[in-house]
Amino acid sequence: MIKKTIGLIFILQLVISCGFTPILKDTKDTENTLVYYEVDPSSSYQARQLLSSAFMNLEKDKAKFVTKLNIIETESAVNIESSGSVNEYKIEVLINFKIFEIETNTKIFDSQTRGFANYDVSNSEYTNTLVQKDALEKALTNGIQLMNIIVQSKVN
Repeated sequence: MIKKTIGLIFILQLVISCGFTPILKDTKDTENTLVYYEVDPSSSYQARQLLSSAFMNLEKDKAKFVTKLNIIETESAVNIESSGSVNEYKIEVLINFKIFEIETNTKIFDSQTRGFANYDVSNSEYTNTLVQKDALEKALTNGIQLMNIIVQSKVN
C-alpha cells in the first residue's frame, strides 16, 4: 500500500511540475497595428505625451487607417465656499476624433469621447500643480480608453 501511495505521489508530482502551460491566446498586441494616431498640434503637451505612450504608433505608410485627434481640456470649479475660495475643481477632457481609410482617403467615422476627474485644492501651490496634473492624466486616460474601444470596433 505504501509503494502505491509513493508511486501515485511521484506520478502526480511529475505531471504537475512538467512545465506544461496551455496556450489559450496569442498575447501579441495586434489591436493597434492597423491604426495610425495623429494628434492635433494645438492639443496640450501632456495630452500628446500621454497619447504617444498609450498607443504604439506605427509608421503611417504601414497603417490602413488614420485617426485624427483634437483634444480640448477645460477646468471648472465644483465646490466654492461662502468666502469665494474654491476647494475642488473638475477637469473635463473632450476628445474629438475622425477615422479615415488611408487607401481611399474616405472618412469612416466621426465621434467624440469625454473623460472627467476631480481634484481637491490644498494650501501648497506645488501640491496643487501635482494633483492637477494627476487629475488631467486620469481624465485623459478615461477618454482615450473609450476612444480606443470605439476606434477598434469601427476598424474591425
